[in-house]
Amino acid sequence: MSKNGYLARRDARDMAVQRATRQTFQQYMIDLFIMTLNDPEVMGKDVFGYERIDRIMEGVGKKYDHYFDALTKSQEADYYRAKMDEVIRRIMRGSPEFKTFEQRYDYLPEIRYDMKK
Repeated sequence: MSKNGYLARRDARDMAVQRATRQTFQQYMIDLFIMTLNDPEVMGKDVFGYERIDRIMEGVGKKYDHYFDALTKSQEADYYRAKMDEVIRRIMRGSPEFKTFEQRYDYLPEIRYDMKK
């Protein structure tokens, strides 16, 4: 088998593992949100039932798709990172607990426009 065939199989396997990992953690986060939003110890008497949680999960799905480029190396990544910070900063109303995108996602490479690497 040629080296290119091996590399193609390895890349396909890596992509499958990455996709499975992403889907698993995405479902895990959804499950945690569902349980938390319905937990009276966290939410008090205003727990969320099926209908409210369903609307929230639909909204999260739309936002997930809308802002996903922030996590990529796309040309729009910096725009979506800035927009996420803008929305979260507004929600947090100037709280000192606010962390920028780069602080929240410190494992992602910083987007730079200078020639330094």
